[in-house]
Amino acid sequence: MNQTITQVDTLTNIPFKGNPAAVCVLETSQPDDWMQKIAQEINLSETAFLIKQNDKYNLRWFTPRVEVLLCGHGTLASAHVLWS
Repeated sequence: MNQTITQVDTLTNIPFKGNPAAVCVLETSQPDDWMQKIAQEINLSETAFLIKQNDKYNLRWFTPRVEVLLCGHGTLASAHVLWS
């Protein structure tokens, strides 16, 4: 499976500054353990998964260790990826 993952430096407009988050846009849902392994491999504080559902997206956030209920900079990074 080829999967594009984008790293976004949030809360800044200066490269290599701010708070980095990875964003992975998925066409279909993937198993939780698969998303957890991706987050572990990327090893940033947060990896956001945008899961396409009709004309909307479901958003989930994973640290390298656990899924979290909310992540502000992961949400900002996700919006940046969708609107760029």
